[in-house]
Amino acid sequence: MERTRDELMQLLHARRDCSVAELAQAVGVSEGSIRRHMDRMVADGLVTARLARQPRGRPVTRYALSEAGEEVNSASHYARLLDRLYPALTGLRMDDLAGLDGPAVLERLFAEVAVVRAREHASEVRAERLEERVEEVTVALREEGILSEARDEGDAFRLRNVGCPYRSCAEDHHAPCDADRRTIELLLGAPVIQLSTVAGGGASCEYLVAKDEPAGARPVHPTAGA
Repeated sequence: MERTRDELMQLLHARRDCSVAELAQAVGVSEGSIRRHMDRMVADGLVTARLARQPRGRPVTRYALSEAGEEVNSASHYARLLDRLYPALTGLRMDDLAGLDGPAVLERLFAEVAVVRAREHASEVRAERLEERVEEVTVALREEGILSEARDEGDAFRLRNVGCPYRSCAEDHHAPCDADRRTIELLLGAPVIQLSTVAGGGASCEYLVAKDEPAGARPVHPTAGA
């Protein structure tokens, strides 16, 4: 039962919202079983339900993760974030903190997280062409909860993430969102514009990468303080 619930939460995270029929088809179990899971998850406050009108027929109930459900689904992302923040914090010297207030210290820490995270995934980005690097970076950061898909829009690539890996943290301060954008930028070796964030009220986190990169541009090799 727990395994099915986890799979359903992953699907809702990736697709934003689903009907019982869509979930049943994706998981491979009966609609009755999915409906029972949804009833329990709604009662537990992990999932919300809403009626959606259809062109024909009766309205269909669609389910989505609640804010609490997103947090439960993001537990592994928080653990990974803590593993990176702690060394960054202990590595700071008193001289590094001189004149900095709390928010500025937080920005400094998350900037280091971006560098460390990019360094960890650097070996997964090997392509010369930007188009191929975009795909490699999307795959590399999918498990991190930072990217879910990339789309070619002609003169640019639009990178998208349907959820937030650490929503409550990102809603308190912009530093986590800035770190995600910087990680993508370091791995691509190209400027990345952040268009929207889930924490900021957007339907998804979206980034734009222009195709007019300099000839021979390559991913940055991150070093501390980059």
